Amino acid sequence: MKKIIILLFIAIGSLLVSAQATHEFSIQGGGGLSTLNYKLSEGKHSLGFGGDFGLGYTCIFKEKWGIHIGAGLGLYNAKVKLDDIEAITPNLTDSEGDCFNMHTMLINYNEAQKTMFLNIPIMIQFQTKGKQKIYAKAGGKVGIPLNCKYSVSDATLTNVAYYPDYNNWMAMPEFAGFGTFTNQKSDGELKLGIAAMLALEAGVKWKLGENLVLYTGVYFDYGLNNILKNNDQHFVNYENSYPAEFTTNSALSSFTGNVNLMAMGIKLRLALIN
Repeated sequence: MKKIIILLFIAIGSLLVSAQATHEFSIQGGGGLSTLNYKLSEGKHSLGFGGDFGLGYTCIFKEKWGIHIGAGLGLYNAKVKLDDIEAITPNLTDSEGDCFNMHTMLINYNEAQKTMFLNIPIMIQFQTKGKQKIYAKAGGKVGIPLNCKYSVSDATLTNVAYYPDYNNWMAMPEFAGFGTFTNQKSDGELKLGIAAMLALEAGVKWKLGENLVLYTGVYFDYGLNNILKNNDQHFVNYENSYPAEFTTNSALSSFTGNVNLMAMGIKLRLALIN
């Protein structure tokens, strides 16, 4: 495997320095469906819209084939709605040392997830001959998480405690973290890992001048791996020292399994030929 990788880099390097190669330096932007793709065990998941912006370099050799590399920012968004959903947080301990399970009913819980990734593509490009060329690109992207957040506003949470040792339920007092809490707001960081994506793109390459071309096309990126690091967290974080100040985790870590990136849309790329 190491020999194959070394030979591949040698081949790419020889192409890049070839006197017959055409070099393109580009700036690109695109947008459309750009989301965190996952399935919820409870509630409703809405796909989000975003974009992709960055710089690129393409080495064209033998007129039809090329290698494209670059770096850019990808924006991926999604939403979760949980209504009349019960979350159970087991094995908690109250201020008196008694064990209980917290049953939390979520009403009008809406969570927005906004993420930004540094995307690094490595793709093979094919293009036809002519003034206006049909082109297609295929390869992969590595996405590195830069800023991944979630936020919740105006949710209503009702906490009820069940004490299995006593077979008893408690719905109050509020200072113990039990009861109904309205207009709950929370935000935090999503713990996401590096994404590996399949990347496809196709469209038309227009010649605008002697050394300037415009790519207009559509793209599709699909994540191949699970990027969620902590998908087994309980919904409520409860501290018996400050029970009324309980916090909640993201719905991603409590109601999902695998999470991957997905994007499709329209892309424009302006390239300077050297």
